[in-house]
Amino acid sequence: MWPPLTIDDDARCPVCESPQKQLRYRITDFRVYDCRSCSLVYLWPQLRPEEVREMFTHLYTEGEGSVPELRSYYGFTYDDDPANPLVQLYESWLDVLERHARRGRLLDIGCGTGLFLAVARRRGWEPYGVDDCAEAIAYARSEFGLDVWEGDFRDFDASGKAFDAITMWDIIEHARAPVDLLSAARGVLSPGGVIGISTPNQRSILDLIAGAMYRLSAGRLTRPLEKFYIEQHFLYFDPRTLADACGRAGLTLVHSERQNTDLRRLTLGPATRLMLKALLGVARAVHLENRILAVARATDPPMGEAKR
Repeated sequence: MWPPLTIDDDARCPVCESPQKQLRYRITDFRVYDCRSCSLVYLWPQLRPEEVREMFTHLYTEGEGSVPELRSYYGFTYDDDPANPLVQLYESWLDVLERHARRGRLLDIGCGTGLFLAVARRRGWEPYGVDDCAEAIAYARSEFGLDVWEGDFRDFDASGKAFDAITMWDIIEHARAPVDLLSAARGVLSPGGVIGISTPNQRSILDLIAGAMYRLSAGRLTRPLEKFYIEQHFLYFDPRTLADACGRAGLTLVHSERQNTDLRRLTLGPATRLMLKALLGVARAVHLENRILAVARATDPPMGEAKR
């Protein structure tokens, strides 16, 4: 049975704007809702933009955040070494991207330190990037020699350029208006261009187990959920809701796959690492991996206006 319908505050769905929602979880500082119209799972309330910027400054410079396991996570963005698991991940994502797009101009939205663009440049792409974290952008310019733009993508001036590929690696879950973000990216795609997206998978073994523990404890055990539902992630897509959001922006998924987090990037004790490795092995067997990799192409004719 669904919990009672909730329509008494301003937590509208960020994708379809419906006020009709159900409470999925109540955790320490946030509520997690299911949209009754499009099934998106989303966090409320959202942090203010200045709070998010400050948080990413700390994550990039100190590794400091609400999830201790992520302490080493952002440190890998500074190391352009073939042995770096993040470089290996970017190479694999580019393999997928290049099956659907010709090498040309590539715009990385949320480019951070520029590591992905440095990897792409070696493979023959012409790199462009945008990010609003000043510290990360400074590194992209000074260490990787990239000409990247500091600021919000909504204010980005493409100066008449069109891009053969646009990437949003771990970006869409931070978006306050994800359909607008996807639509804006679609607007600067070259004919035949694609958009690459990576994001956590809400329909994962992590939610399944942590959610079961929450319900069995009558909502008292929230700590496992707070490892997955974190303050800077406003949106939690599964493959179907991601395809729906893309469709509203005039995009069609041409590739979608589930992946697991590479545990080498996490700060974990030996016992926790062993447990998570086993858990993610089960996730792979039952198709409940905790991440999504997708590639989208512009729909012809556009679907966006018809669906909103």
